[in-house]
Amino acid sequence: MNLIEINLLPPEYRTSKRDLTWLTDRRVIWPTIAVLVFVFIGFVAWLNMNDKLDDLNSDLRRVNASIEANRPTLEKIKQLDERLELIAQKNKALMSIQVSKKRWVILFESISSVLPANMWLTALVEVEKDLLEIKGSTYDFSEIAEYMVSLERQISFSSMSLVSIEKQMVKAEQVYSFTIQCMVNPELGLEEVADE
Repeated sequence: MNLIEINLLPPEYRTSKRDLTWLTDRRVIWPTIAVLVFVFIGFVAWLNMNDKLDDLNSDLRRVNASIEANRPTLEKIKQLDERLELIAQKNKALMSIQVSKKRWVILFESISSVLPANMWLTALVEVEKDLLEIKGSTYDFSEIAEYMVSLERQISFSSMSLVSIEKQMVKAEQVYSFTIQCMVNPELGLEEVADE
């Protein structure tokens, strides 16, 4: 049975009763619970991200500390690398000198070993890489051709060309001055270094 209440007190003496029934209404409770759940999940996710960020920051500090601790070693490695590079350059230069020295010894042996009896050389010039110019004189004209053929048979040279011949008189003797250009074998002197 529903009772009807009537308040007969004058308005200045009446105390109004607050209506809190809306708090138990489903339309208010479920959205409030959902909002609280989302806030809680967000808070947990934020805490988790903060923990991960702290872990990553501590890892980063550890790696930086390790790098700083190993910096002297890295500097030493860098210095050793620079020294190795310098040593390699010096070694290459020494090998080049060794090859060059052997090459010229072989060239001089090739040039002098087939020199005819009445011939002498006045100049030996490296015009450019692998191109040699030989200047000389002889009393016998045929010796120039003989000398060129003998030089071309040597392993030191790949080709030969006569640049000039001039007839001159020296102390009442007829002399032939000549200039020969020889292409030097580019492999000359390398095989000995390879054998060592």
